Amino acid sequence: MWIAKISGVTNYDTALSVDVSSYFAIGAIIDDINEIRSVSKFDARRIFANIEKCTTIAEIVPSSLDDIFETLDVCQPNTIQVNGDFFNDVNNLIAVQSIATIPIIGSIFLDKETYKSNILDPDPVKAAQTLDHYVQIINVNVPLGPSWGNKETKTRMIDIIDNIQKAITKPLVVGGGLTTANVKKIISTVKPNAVDVSSGVEKLSGIKDLELIQEFLQEVYDYKDLLSGV
Repeated sequence: MWIAKISGVTNYDTALSVDVSSYFAIGAIIDDINEIRSVSKFDARRIFANIEKCTTIAEIVPSSLDDIFETLDVCQPNTIQVNGDFFNDVNNLIAVQSIATIPIIGSIFLDKETYKSNILDPDPVKAAQTLDHYVQIINVNVPLGPSWGNKETKTRMIDIIDNIQKAITKPLVVGGGLTTANVKKIISTVKPNAVDVSSGVEKLSGIKDLELIQEFLQEVYDYKDLLSGV
């Protein structure tokens, strides 16, 4: 069971700093030319092969089912996370559900201005409800961190997450601007199954800071009783 995922891991030293407990997971972003934190499938496999305790997650933006098959075959992760708009087509959801041999995480990214979903339905609750039928885990990326200090946007985001939780049966992972400074408040307010962080544990864009990672994981671990886990 994991309660915190460090996404955008690019090297073994970073992965090793997370591989201290089964409460944690690492995500490697695979072959995404638009992402500074991307690694090749073979680099991801080398990182994953040396992990002993935490869950390994290959994050991809596929253009076809073949991309998913190849990632599974080469990277050999514990779980695969599908980002982008591939799941905007329900037929792709059905196909992946029928062939997947490991748990699939379906991701929903909400527009920072309108809070509309990038897949299935502009209403994030309806999108999550549809996704719930086909995947084992749902990851929702909403601008939690940057907007947490604004009462109006904070209330809106809390309502969205709360309504998603009521509409789905699968574990919910939330991310979006989480940091050591805000993660406890976010956990205690929305009580997801787990949290996801990437840039929030970086001092330089794309480069993970091991000290920030340890601080973040400790903050989450301290609140583990409020997290149902994945």
